[in-house]
Amino acid sequence: MSFSHDTKNALVTLSASQKHICCRRAELYGILYSAGVFSRQKCKLVTTCRAMAELTIEWLDSLCHIKGNLYVTEHKSGEPDERSSCKITLPQRRELEALYTLFGYQPSEPEYHIKTEMFRCQGCRPAFVRGIFLSAGTITDPEKGYHLEVSLSDAERADELMRLLKENMLEAKLMQRKSEYVLYYKDSESIENFLAYIGANNAAFTIMNKKIEREIRSGANRLANGEMANITKAVAAAVDQTAAIKVLISSGEIEHLPDELKKTAYLRLEHEDASLSQLASLHSPPITKSGVNHRLKKIVEWGK
Repeated sequence: MSFSHDTKNALVTLSASQKHICCRRAELYGILYSAGVFSRQKCKLVTTCRAMAELTIEWLDSLCHIKGNLYVTEHKSGEPDERSSCKITLPQRRELEALYTLFGYQPSEPEYHIKTEMFRCQGCRPAFVRGIFLSAGTITDPEKGYHLEVSLSDAERADELMRLLKENMLEAKLMQRKSEYVLYYKDSESIENFLAYIGANNAAFTIMNKKIEREIRSGANRLANGEMANITKAVAAAVDQTAAIKVLISSGEIEHLPDELKKTAYLRLEHEDASLSQLASLHSPPITKSGVNHRLKKIVEWGK
């Protein structure tokens, strides 16, 4: 299966285990908001991610008491993870009106507005963005390059989503591709941050590791084997530390860390390439190399 398909399947598993009803509603809202067609008159969502389609139908029923139609077409050719084409429709206008009311829209309110009133807890915004990605997003295999995008059907929705992402430190770029408006990221760090925000931590780790592997390969001719081993070990540790810190920040758990661990965490995030000795000297007052190492180990354990 493709990296994009694997990432979505992992996210669906995460979403299905979500305990907060408000977060489920927010994610369903994101899925429908970014569907190919979602208005008070018509709803149509087409996807090759069958797990996401089935979860959407389940949530429409359990959260909204609405019976959606799911049509699955099997194709004999093409990529294995794209041979199932799933289409979801809601044929009844009264059901669509009920959905818009549930999502907090007033009768004359534009459909492209993102109703932030739907976000009741800390997990709702990430859940909404996760729904957007599941419905309209794709990501390139990091073996081939760095590219993540979300395609929307109109400029107004794209602008609304751009603002929401910017508010959450996930500012994207925008381009028009034929009749679609595409929000995208092309640098690995922005993609890692986006994936960590929506809960795709394994995918974020994979991209980090691929980036490190590329950097190591490009410099292999300049380094002796022993030095290479040490650098690889140090870089891998720094990647794990940075990833753990980003998870703690995205989940809000960073605020529960003791002050000395929090200070070290932010210094590591600001100086990802610094050695332990350099990181120790950046503290005020400076601490020992072993002290930094001890703190970082505790931070990584906290982030698991």
